Amino acid sequence: MNKRKQIGLVFTALLLFCGIFLFVHNKKKQVHDLPSILNSNRLSVLIDSSCVGFSKNGDKVVGFQYEIVKAFADTLGLELVVSQQNDFRNCITGIKNGDYDIVASFIPNTTEIQKELLLTHPFFISKQVLVQRLIKDKDQMPAIAPINKHLLLAKDTIFIPSHSPFKSRLDHLSNEIADTIFLIELKNKSQEQMVQMVANGTLKYTICDEKLARILCLKYPNIDISLPIGFSHTLCWGVSLQSVQLLEELNAFLKGFIGSSDYWEIYRKYY
Repeated sequence: MNKRKQIGLVFTALLLFCGIFLFVHNKKKQVHDLPSILNSNRLSVLIDSSCVGFSKNGDKVVGFQYEIVKAFADTLGLELVVSQQNDFRNCITGIKNGDYDIVASFIPNTTEIQKELLLTHPFFISKQVLVQRLIKDKDQMPAIAPINKHLLLAKDTIFIPSHSPFKSRLDHLSNEIADTIFLIELKNKSQEQMVQMVANGTLKYTICDEKLARILCLKYPNIDISLPIGFSHTLCWGVSLQSVQLLEELNAFLKGFIGSSDYWEIYRKYY
């Protein structure tokens, strides 16, 4: 009889443990829409590490997208909690798990990404460009001309950040030239970091958003960004597919903020 009681107690304890585990797991995976975000008094966002994303300049936190999402948080009276993330797949996972509320990094508006995230009112129309290093010979003659045709990328290698949302564009380009373009994904690297690696000769090619690339050309005058990769696209932020109210609030803010004097003051600081 005592043995049966012991087995019963163990079984009951296991059921209780499983119940608590499922409760905590489901609670963690619950996506926060606007009402629960307001109740928590915190807005958790993911931003890439770059001069137009999120970075630190001495004691100051700077970044075009950081300043805009900070203005949004301020209008709602929320504490802004920022996490740097350069891996787009990790961004999607974090949003789906309810660990974060907004991906405040520029995302191309594509049908593939629309299956994963709700995308905001667009910020820009832009395109990706190939970043290559201008090489001079030993006699300091003019730089060797950069490649200017997509066909010349056949059997060559382009380095991109891990799970870049622009990877599909390069896959399409490979099909368009009817030849292989090898892609190597580097973990924990932002577009800006990879452009720097091209400039110092560590990498041969990468791709970068044209607007950011133009800024980086001033910092690294030995790079060329003249060859576009594909068509222009709109760049947006993203929220969970379930965060409909948050998207509405964020879109209302962006439509009023983009084009305002406050917006242009931030824009001129970075672009």
